[in-house]
Amino acid sequence: HSGWGGRRSHNRGGGERQGKGRQRWQHQGYRFREYQAWDNPGQGPRSRASLFWGPLVFSGVVVLSSFAIAAIAYSERRSKEHWTVRMGLLPHSHVGGYDLWGWQVSTGQAVALGLIACNVAVHLLWVSSRGGGRAAGNLNRFLNRNFMHFPFSGRAFPLLGSSFSHVDWLHLGVNMVALWSFAPMIVSILGPETFLAAYVSSGTLTSLGGMLFHVAMNVHSPSCGASGALLFLFSTSALLFPAAKFSIIFFPFLSFTGPQLLMCAIGLDLCGLVMGWRMFHHGAHLAGSLLGVAFVNGGAKLVHSYQVWSIEQWRALKKGSRGR
Repeated sequence: HSGWGGRRSHNRGGGERQGKGRQRWQHQGYRFREYQAWDNPGQGPRSRASLFWGPLVFSGVVVLSSFAIAAIAYSERRSKEHWTVRMGLLPHSHVGGYDLWGWQVSTGQAVALGLIACNVAVHLLWVSSRGGGRAAGNLNRFLNRNFMHFPFSGRAFPLLGSSFSHVDWLHLGVNMVALWSFAPMIVSILGPETFLAAYVSSGTLTSLGGMLFHVAMNVHSPSCGASGALLFLFSTSALLFPAAKFSIIFFPFLSFTGPQLLMCAIGLDLCGLVMGWRMFHHGAHLAGSLLGVAFVNGGAKLVHSYQVWSIEQWRALKKGSRGR
């Protein structure tokens, strides 16, 4: 398996450099940049509570709703299959994969391709927004407000939207190679529905974790990238398959066991946080690694119990609606 390119922090608009005309505003001793993807400073958060309240609620809603929807979608898909398939007497119709313009792909690969297509589409929008004209300017403003995460903005949706954005084609390419490497393995274990829920949830939660580190360290740089979710996939794979060999994309001649590489990744991110390195968003990376560790060590069981409860509630709701 290949490595990843990292969630990137960079200085755009709300960056760390104090350019001429970029004024600060202050409220209760808490410093904010003028541009944090809001039209003007007065629209932004005005206290610590208002800064975190929206992102925390949004993250909880994303996690709970995505896993519940995944469970219901799985239940509905299974209910429509022939009884011979549900009993295991015949294989699923898609067990051999899908035919994609003459190219046979597995279910996991098909899911990975769908996510890659979403990331490429968002990047193409970024490329289009860098042109001239009013339309490009409006698009750039929309993308900055929804697909770039500014830690001091207090905006909620960019926690998820930024995990589908990338700085440049190299950043995008490296992360998509990693996604192609890890996704099929985890899809084969969780199933496509729960995998997508886990991916969306991990992207949101790792952005939230990165936000907490940035605010604690007073770092105003915006960030974007899928690597928080990718590190969740990697750490999950590393712990589920500890004997498997992993390599880093830029050093394919070196190979490590999953736990070895995971410890190196955690150590590197801890060093990055302590030393104040800014090239990568080490807070989001560390959150992704630790989230994968938590998922393997008890988190998956909690998710399963919640999904069973969600299916029971869904079936009770359907039964009640039919009885009216």
